[in-house]
Amino acid sequence: MRYFAILITAFCLAACESTDEAYVPGRVSRERAVALAMQANKQYPYPLSKVTRAVWRSEGGYWAIDFKDAEEDFGKFYLVNAKGRIVGQGRIVGDSYY
Repeated sequence: MRYFAILITAFCLAACESTDEAYVPGRVSRERAVALAMQANKQYPYPLSKVTRAVWRSEGGYWAIDFKDAEEDFGKFYLVNAKGRIVGQGRIVGDSYY
């Protein structure tokens, strides 16, 4: 019975593991960062209406958000820092970022 309790505790701790999407004090949420990038994107909602990536980059301290067209050939990316300011942007052609 003791081993069963240890096993259940290990599963509970594994389920509570923190992820990038978890709330972190002092950092805007993923949803808020995407909303800020949508406001900055002059071509939203058409033709660049598909959010293909929204990833926290811990080494740079920013959210990387990609908008692409329906065929995912062309797009734009935005970098939103932890305070909710856009600190970078560029364009996407195929799989290349400029």
